[in-house]
Amino acid sequence: MRGSVQGTKHDFTAAYNQRWPHAYFRAHLALDYVISDRAKPVFERIFAEYRRVRNKTRLKIIDVGCSYGINAALLRTDLDLDDLYAAYLKSGGSLSRRREIEHLAFFRDRGLRDDIQFVGVDPSFRAVRYAQSLGLLEAGITTDLETRDLSVKDRYVLMDSDILISTGCVGYATERTFARVYDASAASRPWVVAFAMHPFSYDDIAAALEGFGLETNLVDQFRQRQRRFSTLAERRAILKVMSKLGMEDRLERTTGYIYASCYISAPPGEAAKV
Repeated sequence: MRGSVQGTKHDFTAAYNQRWPHAYFRAHLALDYVISDRAKPVFERIFAEYRRVRNKTRLKIIDVGCSYGINAALLRTDLDLDDLYAAYLKSGGSLSRRREIEHLAFFRDRGLRDDIQFVGVDPSFRAVRYAQSLGLLEAGITTDLETRDLSVKDRYVLMDSDILISTGCVGYATERTFARVYDASAASRPWVVAFAMHPFSYDDIAAALEGFGLETNLVDQFRQRQRRFSTLAERRAILKVMSKLGMEDRLERTTGYIYASCYISAPPGEAAKV
């Protein structure tokens, strides 16, 4: 089933690993890709609950499928996604020119929060390098964890993490990636908060995390728009798979958008109040 979905799903690959993120933002804006924006208040709510439960202030977040560090940019500033689209894509926008000094100044002037540290995990090494160069990510891991194990250095980078997040990689990254990342940080018992775009199943990832003692819950009220369907063929294919899987597809049928479900995995009882 996963292969059939991947074969018809819109392919953003060409925009994911360039030196500059302009093509990435252009491709996403064309389909009103909004999940990072919609997920921001959800993550902020969960971060606040994690701080209360664990009595911590500074958090180390692992962003699985981080690309150009968009989640870090949104969560460490008061910017929203429209601000970023305008900055990168509008004529005369603050980030429209390919000049690193201007990109550095843009985020520096917005006062990146230092109570949240981000480590990015993504095989798109140019995208990760860009996010690191601007200070959005403290570190980045570009190993393809679907096919290779983490190095000793990579495992060290992932230690002592608090929360693993993901907004767009489920379906590309499977339980192999999530298990390898979690295993390296398991000593600190991090939570996992992931948005899985319909119709990709989260069951295998949840089963892998159960092996580390985590309980996974689907939080219906946190379901969010991911993006518009790219073509009628993609819409038909995704709705067909959702129907076969018995998934609720009312929103996809009536809005023209693909939605993503939110899953929270945590040690028993810890995330109950979220």
